[in-house]
Amino acid sequence: MIQTFLNITLSALGTTLSMPGYLYGGFVFIALIPLFFALEKKRPFTSAIITFVYFFLFSFINFHYLINTLTTGLPELFGRFGASTGFAVYLLFCVLEALPFLLFGFLYGLWLEKTRLRLFEPLFVGSIYVISDYLRGIGDLGFTGGRLSDALYNFKGLIQILPYTGTLGLVFIIVIVNYESYKLLKKNKQNIVLVLSIVALIFLLNGAIESFLPKSVGDKPVVLAQTNMPQKIKYSYEASEIVKYLQDNFSESHNYLTIFPEGVFPGTDIRNSEIEKSLLDTFKNRTFIIGFPTLETKDAYNSAIIYSKATFLNKYDKVQLFPFVETLPYKTIFDRLEFLKGMYYFSSGELKTFDIPGYGKVGIQICFESFFPYISRKLSEKSEFLVVVTNDGWYNSKIPLIQHFAQAIFRAVETRRNVIQVSNTGISGIVDEYGNYTILPDGTAWRTLYVKSNTQNTFYTKYGDYIVIACLLFIILTGITAKKKSSLFD
Repeated sequence: MIQTFLNITLSALGTTLSMPGYLYGGFVFIALIPLFFALEKKRPFTSAIITFVYFFLFSFINFHYLINTLTTGLPELFGRFGASTGFAVYLLFCVLEALPFLLFGFLYGLWLEKTRLRLFEPLFVGSIYVISDYLRGIGDLGFTGGRLSDALYNFKGLIQILPYTGTLGLVFIIVIVNYESYKLLKKNKQNIVLVLSIVALIFLLNGAIESFLPKSVGDKPVVLAQTNMPQKIKYSYEASEIVKYLQDNFSESHNYLTIFPEGVFPGTDIRNSEIEKSLLDTFKNRTFIIGFPTLETKDAYNSAIIYSKATFLNKYDKVQLFPFVETLPYKTIFDRLEFLKGMYYFSSGELKTFDIPGYGKVGIQICFESFFPYISRKLSEKSEFLVVVTNDGWYNSKIPLIQHFAQAIFRAVETRRNVIQVSNTGISGIVDEYGNYTILPDGTAWRTLYVKSNTQNTFYTKYGDYIVIACLLFIILTGITAKKKSSLFD
């Protein structure tokens, strides 16, 4: 039992250390090996508990930065709950993240040793992991942060598979490499040299592909306006003080398309007000995008508003709302968590692109929407490049900022679209279609960078997560052809 728990913990730590912002992404190719040793000769229900505990521990360690947000940040700003309640919510988050991996462990213990062909084993293990990870990302509680593929955001050669498979295809490959490495070590511990050689070859392949990638050069100038305003200050400022801050810091920037972050005016709909008039007077000669909530007759929206030449052009209303803070999911189950609400409970908007003068069609996403590939896919069908506006001022750690920006890299390569991300106190920059990126140095208020348009759609853009269907069919095939029934318990 102790050895099993040690193996689970080693895998959780190894996976965490491979994530963006931690130690080294290459660890992901060996991180699951201890988990597979923990699963040896375990029956379905025991295996399910093991994989649940693994992903719970991984989530708890990897997303540790949320603890400060839930125990300090949100309570200080909104004062509806205390630190102990915030920590309990964090534990609930980790449980919800780990629940789909009950399925992974259950199916692993049920059918793996009963597969007909040795070739089926790694394919089966990769398939059940992909399905479990996919389930974690759907629905009103869906979240895709912490995918194994996240570890490879800086491996520009390997991620060139994304236009064909998406990140789940990369997850599938990572799991297979881990499983086959486990099988080699199970056969003979001295095979560690062979395992490390396989991983080294993967790194060499990454470097070889990277050396052939073309250099992408943008031709349309865009001003990235990073407001650098801490949460406590932003939420304590009056709207008039914020507009004065924008005038002081950004009025001298170039008259190109200017992109401000999400929620620049965090609690105020400034439309048809003196604040809006003052803002438009300052930036009257340009087109700009800026975030603030918009309040309609019955609904509130987290919006990115587009102005052009001192005139309201259009707005995008966030579609994928952050559970509990921006919307209350599954009210009959979680109605008692309403105290987590931020400024408003928002209504969901609809996906659409915008024709911006001089720049063509543009798709806009807000905050953690960049974690959801389906949004970028749908937007890229009709847009020439993508924009992510966000407010990452909730965190006192660089790790979540890097993990968030990594998503812009994946979305850019998947869709072969340039992605511009503009954050408040996070990372702002431009990613090209091959995953190369340029970011603003810390503390920079604004900088002009260049974006490139593209209208061709990738295979993944057209067909999405087809790999999920393929994995599901393979799991069914494995179950049908299993040698005999398994006992569900040890």
